[in-house]
Amino acid sequence: IAVLPLQNMNGDISVEFLRFALADEIANTLTYTRTLDVRPSAITRKYVGNDVDPQRAGREVHVANILTGHFLKQGDRLMITLEAIQVEGNRLLWQTNVTAPAQDLIALQSQMGAKIRQELLPALGAGSGFLDTGTRPKNAEAYDLYLHSLALPHDAGPNKDAIAVLEHVVEVDPTYAPAWEQLGFRCYYDADYSDGGEPMFQRSNKAYERALELDPNRVVAAGQLITNHVERGELGKAYQSAQALVTRRPESAQAHFTMSFVYRYAGMLEQATSECNTALALDPSNYAFRSCAWAFMELGKTERAADFVRLDAGSEWAAYVTPSILLREGKIPEAREAVKRMPNAPRYHRDLLEACLQLRPAADLDRMAQEAETSLPTEPDPETWYYQGALFAYCGKKQAALHLLQSAVEQNYCAHANLLSDPLLAKLRTDTAFDKVLTAAGACQEAVRAAGNTQSP
Repeated sequence: IAVLPLQNMNGDISVEFLRFALADEIANTLTYTRTLDVRPSAITRKYVGNDVDPQRAGREVHVANILTGHFLKQGDRLMITLEAIQVEGNRLLWQTNVTAPAQDLIALQSQMGAKIRQELLPALGAGSGFLDTGTRPKNAEAYDLYLHSLALPHDAGPNKDAIAVLEHVVEVDPTYAPAWEQLGFRCYYDADYSDGGEPMFQRSNKAYERALELDPNRVVAAGQLITNHVERGELGKAYQSAQALVTRRPESAQAHFTMSFVYRYAGMLEQATSECNTALALDPSNYAFRSCAWAFMELGKTERAADFVRLDAGSEWAAYVTPSILLREGKIPEAREAVKRMPNAPRYHRDLLEACLQLRPAADLDRMAQEAETSLPTEPDPETWYYQGALFAYCGKKQAALHLLQSAVEQNYCAHANLLSDPLLAKLRTDTAFDKVLTAAGACQEAVRAAGNTQSP
């Protein structure tokens, strides 16, 4: 099922934020049933117009059912109509109306939640298996601010505003798990895509941990916390947590993607690609699964890698990854052209690719290799170290490549299958020093397996 943004029937700007906020809240409630796969709000937000065709939207996001609706503010009352439509045949499955005071959004949430659990889920054949562990908002002001934060963009400036709002929300209402989850998500964005750095990354961890203490069935919080552990080399802990998440929520595409992410860092690419395929089968248009492309391309399965890049076609990220796929396919002229469309952000290392592909003087490549041999990248994520090492290997800079690959393994990016199969490392495999890296990668992988097989007390 997918929940589309609701229509604001009289265009009252004071409640415009509810278009997205109510859709998020409905989707949040639906995620607590084991038998439904709910499309993330990030995918459905584009269907914001008042003339959206639910059938077309349903086909585009590959769902059987669409939940849509509208709201109207009259005086001090909010009137909401919700409809569930079966995409095949355009059949109305369920309809309801909810009325609540515009100043009492907690009452509105409570009414909507009850109708979804008691009426909509049985209408969808999903009435059983509801995990009733969700926390309820307790403070009206805090809940109103939380809903406002959901409508703020994730660009650097507005994202900082959202963090400030959510910090106040969790201070006023510290037992509402969704607010902690959102705070974790926003802090991660600030750390990774703005200037928040390590303090915000650690704040993200703390917020996710608090969300899960309050409600262990917050799948997004669980998945993101695992991802954070992986990016900081805490692979054993992440491996065990991901296995537990997939066991607990086997119907969740997000859980399978999280498991694939752990396998990727553990150097178990066949297992990673299997989990990626499962995630995509459950949620066929989720752009968040795009990073699965790395596992496929490093196995040499570039056509399947391109399928995952197409999930986020036209983005900066897609422009960043495309040259790497073309290089592995041996399409050098096409790679040269693709590099010209790459973003210039330092973390994408466009300069290294340009030097590799002789779009810069040879002296630039020599200088970069010399720097790489004597220092480590500034990014804390070891996957980027592997990425650079693979490029240096392709360009014939063996010492720089070996140094970066060994460092990535030491930082728990095990890369065992990658080292054996990645087309970019073909020139490196005949070097005797390569065996040392491969041995270390095997030991890294075994340590992760051992940690995963160890039961927590």
